Amino acid sequence: MLLVSLTIFNTDMFTEKALKVIENAISDQGILASSEKKDNYARVWSRDSMMTGITGILIKNPMIVDGLEKSIKTLADHQAENGQIPSNVYGDKASYGTLVGRTDATIWWIIGACEYITYSKDEVLKETLKDKIYQAFSCLKTWEFNQRGLLYSPLGGNWADEYVTSGYVLYDNILRYWALKNAAELYADEKLKSLAESTKKLIENNFRKNISDESKYHPNAYQKAEEKPYLWASLNANGYDERFDLAGNALAVFLGFDIDMDGFTEFLEQLSEEFRHWMLPVFYPIIFPKDADWNLLENNYSYDFKNHPYQFHNGGSWSIYLGWLCLGLKKRGYDEISEKIVNQYEKLLTEKGSSFREYYSTDQLIPSGTDQLCFSASGYLLMKI
Repeated sequence: MLLVSLTIFNTDMFTEKALKVIENAISDQGILASSEKKDNYARVWSRDSMMTGITGILIKNPMIVDGLEKSIKTLADHQAENGQIPSNVYGDKASYGTLVGRTDATIWWIIGACEYITYSKDEVLKETLKDKIYQAFSCLKTWEFNQRGLLYSPLGGNWADEYVTSGYVLYDNILRYWALKNAAELYADEKLKSLAESTKKLIENNFRKNISDESKYHPNAYQKAEEKPYLWASLNANGYDERFDLAGNALAVFLGFDIDMDGFTEFLEQLSEEFRHWMLPVFYPIIFPKDADWNLLENNYSYDFKNHPYQFHNGGSWSIYLGWLCLGLKKRGYDEISEKIVNQYEKLLTEKGSSFREYYSTDQLIPSGTDQLCFSASGYLLMKI
């Protein structure tokens, strides 16, 4: 379950505003992505509601935890026949993704359900959801495709739904490890425990250069990949995407993966120096129109094109994943960088408004995207733990 030791949660002006953003987004069905009626944000999204709800558990906020319970049940009620959990639910309608399905929605739901049941000690819900949790794992198993242990995600198949990563994506496989570990502990399941351990080894063995003599998923690609001070973003049949994925690496740090923390934190310092601030990009390097990957970006959107350089997924800065990064760094004893990040964020909230916008551009630090976003409010709360 959650692997942090809580310190006193200090409240301040921004904490109160962040809590208000979340409270305003709690509905009868659960926690909406935002209280703002824009695009499809006024829905119960699996990843958004689970991350917000887990934040509520960490800060022991009963209203948010109650919203998490509602979200878990709403999403479970719309589980598909194959075990897949919806990306989002609105009224009696469920979406499993538009252009492609969302791999991480099912995984986040398992994680959030297990965290809530453990926290609440709700034995009735534990038994009620058991079959649904195992059906969800069965669905994830089919998404390996080659039965070799790593989950395969289509282009745009997770939270970065308009970005370029695909294949054996670090972020999705890190999440699957967390889900397996949580369910193994909740249901005292040795098979799930073994799967969690083997998944962790597969990730550590295939997403970084190491001296392990264990066989690799893609030996040719592995030999050609360059060593980085972080875990690579994804692996596909055509090789590795060696980009820095902040979300995947933040969760890896938080969940105790074997990472050279001195090298990793030195990289974060270098990234901060390059951008001249601590609102670090969620993916790096930035993709520009002259780059080969631009063609994977320019048509991959639903409402309007957002992935201009330094924006949205293409180098934008998302406080939710900076929050997980801060939590993980503090757990590992690297408090200084966490403080730099939260100080930078509070400075921006002071200077440019504290309405918790979706992301910041990393070239000019302009708040952009949807307003009153639980993702962003939760990110700030995670930073303050």
